[in-house]
Parts: sequence; C-alpha cells; structure tokens
Amino acid sequence: MGVIYAAGWLAIVALTPQQISDAEGARYVDLARLTIRAEVLGKPHPNAPALGGTRPVFVTIEVGGRVRGCRGSLDKLELSLEAEIVRSARAAAAHDPRWTPLKPKELDTMKVTVTVIDRLEPIASVASLKPEDGLVLELGKRAGIVLPWEGKDPRIRLEWAYRKAGVPEGSPATLRRMIATRFIG
Repeated sequence: MGVIYAAGWLAIVALTPQQISDAEGARYVDLARLTIRAEVLGKPHPNAPALGGTRPVFVTIEVGGRVRGCRGSLDKLELSLEAEIVRSARAAAAHDPRWTPLKPKELDTMKVTVTVIDRLEPIASVASLKPEDGLVLELGKRAGIVLPWEGKDPRIRLEWAYRKAGVPEGSPATLRRMIATRFIG
C-alpha cells in the first residue's frame, strides 16, 4: 500500500503511481460522479476519508463531447485523495467560471475523468511531450494547465497553455511536464 510515515497520532500513506489500480480508479470516478450528482441536485456530498495519502487531482466533466466543467489544483489541498476528488468534482459541477453549472438533465449523459497527478518535471521545451503528458506553464502567479491527452501536437498545447495562463505567447515562462494517471467513466 505504500510507505507509511507516522508522526504522533497522524499516519500518512505515500502513494506511488503504480499503486492506483483500475478498480481504485473506477471507485474514484464513481466518487466523482456521486459528488457531481449531489452538487447539482443540492443533496449532501459523499463522505470522503479524512486521512490517507493524497495527490493533486483534476476532475473534468464532458457532455456530448464538450467540456462542461474542469477543476482541480496542482497542490494537495486535502488530507486524502478521496477528499481531493470530492473538492474538485464539486467545483467542476457548479463552480467553474468558464461554464454555467451543470444541469440535472445532463447528469445521465456526462462523462467524468479523474486525473491524479503523480509528479511535475521541469522541461526546457515542449518538443519531448507525449500525448499522455500534461503541460504546466507558469509565469509569476499565472498558470496555464493542459491536462494529459488534451491535444497531441506539443506546439498547439503550448499555445493553449499560454492562452489559459492569460499571458502573451512567447513570454519567458517555466514549463513542467505533468505525469498523471487518468481514469474515465
């Protein structure tokens, strides 16, 4: 299950990329779906475990092949991966300023993707990016994030990252490759 670090009463499980099985990934997608449904219908959210290993997470919602919400963070904000998923799913369903909140009639046809970030690696250029790599462009406090499998051409993904960051293309920025595990349901 990973390395367990114990400090007093708090135990933290350090997850590694190989440890997320397809069955666990399916549970994460189910948790995101339940959370989205609860958020849209105004019902209580699923309880997420309070302790355990965690990683940054993004939840993306698509309806009819179009994105309807995508929220997450490059930082760990919760004490468990499940709590990260609940936070991101709630935000994607109703609090993404780029889209209107999801409607109840969209719940049965939505596709949900949970992207669990394993690590970020500094890169000098996008030339070596593969489609399964995400891209993070940072300039000051601004960031442009392109998740794995969003486009194939690294140059186009770089253009998107600049646009998402809201900075002029070609501005000197820090680039990082996002290594992540993606679960779709």
